[in-house]
Amino acid sequence: MSENEMVRELLWKAAGAVPVPESRGSESVFARAARLRLRRRAGVTGVAAAAVAAAVVLGSGALSGGQGQSPAASPAAELTGFGKLLPAGVGKVRQVSLGQLLKGTKKPLGGKKVGPYDGDYAVSRDGGTGFVTVYTAKHVKNPEPDPCGMPHETPRKEQCTRETVSGGAVLTIWRWPAQKAVQPAYSGPELHATLLLRNGTLLSVRDWTGFAGQGSLGPVMKNYPLTRAQLRELVLKSDLLP
Repeated sequence: MSENEMVRELLWKAAGAVPVPESRGSESVFARAARLRLRRRAGVTGVAAAAVAAAVVLGSGALSGGQGQSPAASPAAELTGFGKLLPAGVGKVRQVSLGQLLKGTKKPLGGKKVGPYDGDYAVSRDGGTGFVTVYTAKHVKNPEPDPCGMPHETPRKEQCTRETVSGGAVLTIWRWPAQKAVQPAYSGPELHATLLLRNGTLLSVRDWTGFAGQGSLGPVMKNYPLTRAQLRELVLKSDLLP
């Protein structure tokens, strides 16, 4: 079974709040993170994501939009940690739980934390709020030979590139278009990057302009939280790896 098939099978079996058995190992982390994309495209209510890393804020104050402290956002703030990995001027960054924002559940759905910065982070800038999510899985077997070459995928990845980087790791970056579904009512476009290491570790970083509807922390961003070049630079940082 390929990496893509494995992920899709795990996503549907784990739909709702049903936990993935521990025997599946840390691969469930990536599956749960990917569920947000798959279920949103299918128009199914709810997603799976959770907050598992330290909260950071670049600057002072709460997220923009006059909504105050969200119960899904961590009250703690640091100028170190994940924030130091992001470029200057990215905006205000805070640890959040997309599971709670979109589904209203307090139960962590991201699975066991694998990487030191695995989690969901809200990014507020220029009146909008988007998200950067980080998830890591170990021992991924039979990875998809070419994630960009999937003609039957709906919707298809856009602007998909694939390259071999230092150490023989494979970096893939693509764009997902905006989508309308049940929850969220509207999902803005996003960039997605995966880094597959030769030892089977898979790092997934999502660069999302945000969503409108219930649980929103603000308007959808006009631009991605990170540029494509900044996303590439982030996913290649060894700090994200376990």
